[in-house]
Amino acid sequence: MKILCLHGAYGSARAFRTQLHPFINELEQSQFEFKFVDGQFETEPPEGFHDYFGPAPWFRNIDHDGVNNLNDMVEKLRTHTVGESYEESLRSLMKKSDGFVFNSLLEKTLCRIEQYLDEDPEIRGILGYSEGATAAASYLIREEALEREHGHPRRLKFGIFFSGWPPGRVENGKVVPILADECDQLIEVPTCHIMGSMDPYLYGAMALFSVCNGNTATLFDHGKGHTVPRDDTTVKELASAIRFTIASAT
Repeated sequence: MKILCLHGAYGSARAFRTQLHPFINELEQSQFEFKFVDGQFETEPPEGFHDYFGPAPWFRNIDHDGVNNLNDMVEKLRTHTVGESYEESLRSLMKKSDGFVFNSLLEKTLCRIEQYLDEDPEIRGILGYSEGATAAASYLIREEALEREHGHPRRLKFGIFFSGWPPGRVENGKVVPILADECDQLIEVPTCHIMGSMDPYLYGAMALFSVCNGNTATLFDHGKGHTVPRDDTTVKELASAIRFTIASAT
């Protein structure tokens, strides 16, 4: 069984494989194979962050209309005061920022994921970190809609999300987040959500968790920030949680 892996913003397949190395070693013993891919949009990190993201090239999975607008949004997300709910926090942020992801841009991302599935039928799951988690969740929502409305069978049987934000939907030609208290759309396949209670973007990850079926969604808190856990104890516990999610899907 293969799992498609989508890195975060300003990442790459090579860097993401390094990030997940301890986790991969633990899970590959269970006969899972990981397929890492570069995002299709080459980009530059914000000024002052080149060293943080490692050597070029850098990629995004989701293209945006205006890098300055995107970086402004990320900074607002980091410093924003949490509202009465995770969803309310994101709604408040969106009111302060013009939409900068257009339908055509998200469509390119979803078409690329579909292309990977067409090229490799052994892919049965999808894993994403941060922006990659949002792209992965958006594709899972698309598969749910295609099955519900047209009877197309789902090809992806589970999702694994490291941090991330909720999937997107199109509204007035632009993409806005799908929030659990605004719609009935749910990701029904089993999912595992890995997040840290110290993550400044925690409410984005929790909003993603909320649009997944509560009966099949597993929440794993590693207690750190917007990072991928690497210590032996946490990696073993996380691998166990992910095995449970995958077993629930088969």
